[in-house]
Amino acid sequence: MKFNYLLIAALLFAAGCKDDDPATDETKPTITSINFLDGASVRAGDSLNLRVTFEDDMELSEAFIEVHENFEGHKHGKVNQKFSDSKILTLSGTNSEQYVSFEIPSNAAAGPYHIEVSALDGTGNRSDTKVFEMTILQDDQPTFKSFPTSLTVSPNSTFNVTFEVEDDTDIKEISYILLDHNDPSAPALADGDIDLDGPDDLSFAFDQSFSAGNVLTTLEFVVRALDSDENMTVAEIEIDVQ
Repeated sequence: MKFNYLLIAALLFAAGCKDDDPATDETKPTITSINFLDGASVRAGDSLNLRVTFEDDMELSEAFIEVHENFEGHKHGKVNQKFSDSKILTLSGTNSEQYVSFEIPSNAAAGPYHIEVSALDGTGNRSDTKVFEMTILQDDQPTFKSFPTSLTVSPNSTFNVTFEVEDDTDIKEISYILLDHNDPSAPALADGDIDLDGPDDLSFAFDQSFSAGNVLTTLEFVVRALDSDENMTVAEIEIDVQ
């Protein structure tokens, strides 16, 4: 019996030591602040400057910051190139404020990009990844003219979306998609691609008809214009069905 008591005491002591082992830390680090306004724009040739604060209950280890394109499958062009870069930061302590700068090259393709930020603590727990939308601008990217930013339509009605696209060199492709803004998982209500095969398509008049459903909701029409220099311009129309 004495042996059993000693064995139980030893097991309890081992369990107590295990609870104090930092390897049992399961709390993820957090990104408490980042000085970037979601959806902001940076001009090609300028710097993207970020200030990010990380926290952990025990010990921070590393941070990862990545910038990459969000062109959704469009290929690289011959003139401008889609920009991507990443940095790994060494962290310490339980609170760390970091300043990071990315140099955007002057030939970075205009269009939508993502900034992704995450961190690790000393025991390997990874934070939730924060994703921010960013746009790189070029002077010669496609432009939208007479573009409506909002429309109001009736249920079960047919409505037209009209605008013009202009470019100083050549418009290569126009793609669009119509979504239910309140139900992101629902299939697209309409989508399409318009390929412009001419060598110098400087303008295009968009005029398409769409059908509103029978549900009172908000629709989101997103259009992307791509030129032959691989610059992309994205615009959205909010459509209230009421």
